[in-house]
Amino acid sequence: MKALTFKSSEEIEKEAEKYVINTFADLLRALREHPDWVAELRRLFLTTEFLEIPRKIEEILETLKSLDKRVSTLEEDVAILKEDVAVLKEDVAILKEDMAVLKGDVAVLKGEVVVLKSDVNHLKGEFGRFKGREYERKVKEKYYAILGRILKGSRILSFEEILPILEQAEEEGSISAEEFEDVLRLDLLIEGKIKATLKPVILGIEISYRLYEEDLERSLKRALILGKILKKEVIPTVVGAEISEGLKEKAEEVGVLVIHSEW
Repeated sequence: MKALTFKSSEEIEKEAEKYVINTFADLLRALREHPDWVAELRRLFLTTEFLEIPRKIEEILETLKSLDKRVSTLEEDVAILKEDVAVLKEDVAILKEDMAVLKGDVAVLKGEVVVLKSDVNHLKGEFGRFKGREYERKVKEKYYAILGRILKGSRILSFEEILPILEQAEEEGSISAEEFEDVLRLDLLIEGKIKATLKPVILGIEISYRLYEEDLERSLKRALILGKILKKEVIPTVVGAEISEGLKEKAEEVGVLVIHSEW
């Protein structure tokens, strides 16, 4: 086959002048002998847009191939995404189960914390009561040392000694049954003489490791009842290891003797 060579329009035109073309057959023969004339005829007869169609079709085909690849990649990505979503759903289901178990554990833990708090509060109460009883025991044992700087010749006045007087006062109506019981709740009765004046007195004592205002009130109320019955001076007294400055001021206002002792 004769190799196809590309010539300019001027060269093709000079060659064509050598041919005498009378019939369509003459034209076909000339075109067969000169294939490069065909392109020139196309250029003359066809518009630029029409000539661009094959190239554009190729571009479209390339674009479609590229789209096919992208669609294929997208389908693969979608498949992977579906798998990931399935795994995620399984993870969420497991997480929900774990959360349910965790909520159950938290509920149990809350219950145990409530019980623990109750136990701690109970223990605190028991320890407080134990500390109070132990403190009261020590004060009663060492009363002479605690009150030694105030009283001379001090001694414990037992309730057995005053009980007949209290009972008689209740029978006579001098005190009520409630007042009778209230006096017997005093923690300690100490009889002695005030060192400075040698005046005989009785201390009606309330003992508490930590003193509160109600201790002052109880001591004052019971001392007044007892003083009325015994017809002696009964000094309302509180003994404690812990007392606030405000309570000391309150005690001074109402006339209650405050004795601070670490025992």
